[in-house]
Amino acid sequence: MSGGGAMTCPGCGAKIAPPAGGGVTKCEYCGTPLQVPAGPAGVFPPPRFVPPESPGGAPSPAGPYGVPGYGAGQVPSFQVPQRVAKKRRSRAKIAIIVVLVLAAGSGLAYFIWYMAWSRVDGRVESTGGVLGTWSSSFEECRSGDAFHPSWFGVDLRAGSPTAHVQVQGGDARATVVVSGAAGDEPYVNLTKDGCSTFDVLVESGNAEVNDVDAVKGHAHVDCTTAGGGRIRIDAEFKACH
Repeated sequence: MSGGGAMTCPGCGAKIAPPAGGGVTKCEYCGTPLQVPAGPAGVFPPPRFVPPESPGGAPSPAGPYGVPGYGAGQVPSFQVPQRVAKKRRSRAKIAIIVVLVLAAGSGLAYFIWYMAWSRVDGRVESTGGVLGTWSSSFEECRSGDAFHPSWFGVDLRAGSPTAHVQVQGGDARATVVVSGAAGDEPYVNLTKDGCSTFDVLVESGNAEVNDVDAVKGHAHVDCTTAGGGRIRIDAEFKACH
């Protein structure tokens, strides 16, 4: 036993303070049985690594982790949990980055699809006159720039029964052509004159799809026609190309 109540373990050379009361105990570092004489209580030091001496009595050189007794490729046991935790944090960060990149890519793809998707809502209704009596819902729209020769406006197609409404122009000066099929007889031309409602707007959709300038707008028309007929149109359209 050394001075100050400390004793040296013959197994690993660690300096420990014996417990009060004496008797047989074990080294908390290597487990070597120790015969402790009766005496005052000592204070055990906090756990620390005490390496064995290298051959010849010289202290073991410090390894790459700053711990004596560990050479290259050897990892102290108390370092392993820290390395595992760091690896887990790195993997979690990579997973988060991958999720964010995929989400951004999906959002961009949806935005492009949404901007390029033609949409039209509304109905056209004919009562009497040269076109007869019927009503139909709009299903498709095309920009006038898609036709040859091209023109500024929009072509709205309704189905069951098939009907076409072409808005040729972009404001109150536009002409609205209504026919059973695009360009077929019979058809009627509607202008602001003779209409109780003629709210027409066609403007650029700020996009180009397949070399066609997209358009957007609306058409709300209520007009009388020759032969005592009446045509009512309510349409909202976007990204028509």
